Amino acid sequence: MKTEGIVISSIDYKESSKIVNLYTPNGKISVNAKGALNPKKGMLGFITTGNVVSFVTTDTKTKTMTEYQLEYSVYNLNQSIEKLKAFAVIIDIIKEISDDVNHEKCYEFIKKILLSLKDNDTKKVLSVFLIKMLYVFGIAPNLKSCVKCNNMNNLVSFNTYLGGALCNNCSCLDYDRLNLWNEYYYDKKDIGKYSDTDFNKLLDEISTYYSYHMGINLKI
Repeated sequence: MKTEGIVISSIDYKESSKIVNLYTPNGKISVNAKGALNPKKGMLGFITTGNVVSFVTTDTKTKTMTEYQLEYSVYNLNQSIEKLKAFAVIIDIIKEISDDVNHEKCYEFIKKILLSLKDNDTKKVLSVFLIKMLYVFGIAPNLKSCVKCNNMNNLVSFNTYLGGALCNNCSCLDYDRLNLWNEYYYDKKDIGKYSDTDFNKLLDEISTYYSYHMGINLKI
């Protein structure tokens, strides 16, 4: 059967082959790309990390790629070091996805993010991706009630260490990015339509959240 996937890594295998690890609508799989190190085989597109490929494999225990087509190339990002760094963070996060999630829905979202990276603000794309992925990892922020007193009214700020919103009685901040977290977490729209902000500060908050609640140190 033909399937589609995002190349997340590859390792040398035997003399001229590579084992290619991909994230697909069915989860993570490993595929043997026989002769991949031979330039004449034309497999560079299949073994390049970040490429989106459609491919056919043998129906055996060790899946072997028999044909493929390049759907999207990471080389589209080569004009920007910042975009390549963001792309690397996205790949690292994909590697952390567990087996028991809705891979089909998750895959389509990640693919949309990768395609959006080329023509949108890099830090905005990365922020949307990282905040929405918190749901996938099961550490979603509590944005509906105060994490201290459970008050559902007058929520005014967001606390990364407590993992959610604070009401005006529990917060010591006059202003915070709570509205932005709500928008980035819940809204479903084109990347360019999300609100702008000081993305350096927002990514600092997101990095703290991942580090404190999941033990992942983002390389931002």
